[in-house]
Amino acid sequence: MSGHPLVSVVMPAYNAAPYIEEAIRSALSQSWSNLEVVVVNDGSKDDTAIIARAIGDDRVRVIDRANGGVSNARNTGVDAARGEFIAFLDADDALHPRAIELKMDALQRAGADWAYSDMWTCDSQLRPIGEPDRGADGDLVRIVLLGLGHAVPGAGSNLLVRADCLKEGVRFDPALSNEADKDMVLALASGCKGVRVPEPLFYYRGVAGSMSRNIELYQRDHLLLLRKARERGLLRDRGFARECMARGYWAIGGSWWRNARRPLRALPWILRAALLRPGFVIARLLRR
Repeated sequence: MSGHPLVSVVMPAYNAAPYIEEAIRSALSQSWSNLEVVVVNDGSKDDTAIIARAIGDDRVRVIDRANGGVSNARNTGVDAARGEFIAFLDADDALHPRAIELKMDALQRAGADWAYSDMWTCDSQLRPIGEPDRGADGDLVRIVLLGLGHAVPGAGSNLLVRADCLKEGVRFDPALSNEADKDMVLALASGCKGVRVPEPLFYYRGVAGSMSRNIELYQRDHLLLLRKARERGLLRDRGFARECMARGYWAIGGSWWRNARRPLRALPWILRAALLRPGFVIARLLRR
């Protein structure tokens, strides 16, 4: 594999001591051996950096920075990466041994700039639970903005991107929380050609207490994601824009209603959705 392009695996890490060795070794044991692992220690208060450095492989670089959140850590890794291609892997996840090889093969066959795969959702011991989460083919922008499913499941550990696609200022947005992954997918899908590998090529460790349960945060994130989509010119079609906004408002309202059990916070969002797309809201209500 020495004649193959260098792949930089960017790994943000914050208090990841229980998992980071497994994550790093899953990258180092790839069938695609021409790679480096750029661990960005995001101000950890545990032994994350010590464990990473103790692995003793010269393909691993550890960058220490003050805590600034996962998006800033990923961006630091992108800026430090030396590879022609950049892969992302969170410090509590792990790669299938052929993940990079199969994604690089798919890129070459499709003449694409970035690749993604299906994923295994796992328990705390990284044992797969149920069936794999399948990514989507087709118009990823439409799928993401309409909320039609996981277009690129677990994007923070799933993306393999030609570095040139990230040189135009395409980065993870620190202003976003959970939706930063979707925002990156929108940026890539609207500017570069992507390809899906229809196999589960990484293991996502499910963690209780996900940020997605914070409805205030979800609301802020989702509205900012839609605003950025408009600024990118992805909502020029007025009908499509109204559909996206209606579905977004409905999702926010539903989260307040079902998850937070606060109908008074939900009703204004449901009303906004109904004003934009009354048929959509009526159909959803009739299903209940």
